[in-house]
Amino acid sequence: MKALSIKQPWASLITLGIKPIENRTWRTNFRGRIYVHSSMNLPKDHWGLLSPEQYKQAMDSLIDGKLREELHLGAIIGEVDIVDCVINHPSIWAEKSEGTFIGKTFYHKEGTKPIWNWVLANPVMYDEPILNVKGKLSLWDFNK
Repeated sequence: MKALSIKQPWASLITLGIKPIENRTWRTNFRGRIYVHSSMNLPKDHWGLLSPEQYKQAMDSLIDGKLREELHLGAIIGEVDIVDCVINHPSIWAEKSEGTFIGKTFYHKEGTKPIWNWVLANPVMYDEPILNVKGKLSLWDFNK
């Protein structure tokens, strides 16, 4: 099965069903189930990187402290389906691209790259993550 490396806390927010969008500078045509791999890097002040609206939604959605104190790094922590890949999704988790749609074609503002919003569904966070897994760039194959 394919896997995607994502920094924490976003990887956990995805597998808990709080963050239904993953933002990338490249488009994917892949649709289907993937493993969510939490990368080894934890950004400094990671909660501070969320907008106030995102932070509120994340904290309001957490039930019984379901987001563990320890954010697992370098581990397969769950699974999710990629169901679409669009530009300027209305979700608060979607980064927006500057540009214009003409018909179904998006023309991004000169000097910028479009941000693709990968639409995710059916998330599962593992009770026991698969630890000590080295990630890779792009979508990559992981065999248990």
